[in-house]
Amino acid sequence: MGSDGGRKREDSRFAWNVFDGVKAFPPPTPDALMDDVDVAISALEYARATAALLTSSSSKVEEAAAPESERDQPSSTPSEPVYDKRIADEAYKAACAALAAGKPDAAIRSIHVAFASCPPEKTTALSKLRSLLDLASSQQQKQQPQH
Repeated sequence: MGSDGGRKREDSRFAWNVFDGVKAFPPPTPDALMDDVDVAISALEYARATAALLTSSSSKVEEAAAPESERDQPSSTPSEPVYDKRIADEAYKAACAALAAGKPDAAIRSIHVAFASCPPEKTTALSKLRSLLDLASSQQQKQQPQH
């Protein structure tokens, strides 16, 4: 009995799964699922756009500073996008202040700076920025004269 009992306990340890106690995962609401998809797409788009902007601007600066002999040779290493959480946070605060002051144009410019500086893995921050951009855009449309 002692050897059989020990073997059963040993086998049960190997058969244990982290999801054994979970009966079912609650399905996310369609709105929550679409919000997650939107945030992921936005993060990817902003990462690519920032990388493209940084690559084009850095290549122009390098091209202007390079001697004639080096300008003819193609660049071998693309620059990595640089994200700065501090700049993104300051731009977000500036956008909030601009919205509070009734300046949606300035807020939108600050939001674009925040998007460019925010790391793509910060999905919550990107979601907040997107919501703020929607709010600023709606305020901007309300301020424009109707034809």
